[in-house]
Amino acid sequence: MKGVKIIKEKNDPQRKDQLILIIKTLTKMHNDIVLLQEAYMSCQQDLFHEKWKYRHVARTLKKCAKRLGEPDLVMSEEELDAQIRRKEN
Repeated sequence: MKGVKIIKEKNDPQRKDQLILIIKTLTKMHNDIVLLQEAYMSCQQDLFHEKWKYRHVARTLKKCAKRLGEPDLVMSEEELDAQIRRKEN
């Protein structure tokens, strides 16, 4: 709404049109925000499930490695985080 001169007279029909335009713009922006929030929540849920699947597979691999007699063959997520922290320090 750059360059739009705001009309301050109460009964001016142009002012009414401006207010309607402002309300329509705000409504569209609100609807866009709601859509973005829904998409964001969907992505968060997808990420949660992917992390859960990774943890499940990592634990299963860790158990298999222990049964094979090589427990250090596979690292758990916690062990990997600890190793990364040691390298960073």
